[in-house]
Amino acid sequence: MEIKKRDMKLTGFHEGCKQYYSKRITEGNLSGVASIIKFTNIDNKTEVNYNFKHEIIVDNNYTWLQIAFENENYFIKAMYNEKDNLVEVYIDVSKENNFSDISNPYYLDLFLDIVVPAKGHIYHMDDIELMKAYNEGIITKKEYATAKKVCKKLEEYLEENRDEFLKYLWRLKEELSYELDNLG
Repeated sequence: MEIKKRDMKLTGFHEGCKQYYSKRITEGNLSGVASIIKFTNIDNKTEVNYNFKHEIIVDNNYTWLQIAFENENYFIKAMYNEKDNLVEVYIDVSKENNFSDISNPYYLDLFLDIVVPAKGHIYHMDDIELMKAYNEGIITKKEYATAKKVCKKLEEYLEENRDEFLKYLWRLKEELSYELDNLG
């Protein structure tokens, strides 16, 4: 078990089968980077199974919107299917978000994740992984506490603001999709 580095371009994930575009954004007092990824020519779709459900998260004509804010400990991925319907929003709690390459920010995964399905209850996952990472000395007590605190704060925010949050993601996805389609 280790802390994994994950980047916005999804390096090593469906290489050659995606279009990518990113730009700096500001939302209220937050600033960061948002990106859009459009998947094409997918030979093997990506499926996930958790919390008693089965979802396809990558297939032909699927789109992912990703957002990373500076000085925050989370990384947002909104996944849309070929009909532009939301599949889910997946939020990774992060040790840090790094913007040294502004065109491809990355985060260090702090194990806890929040899932906002298109319908149904918001929930978090991987408490056992977080505890194991702490017990094995992979993360510190402070990092463990930060992960729990960020997760709780995000869950409370999402419970109260789910509709507005999903509308914001949709608007941003549409804006970035338009910009990607009109590059050049």
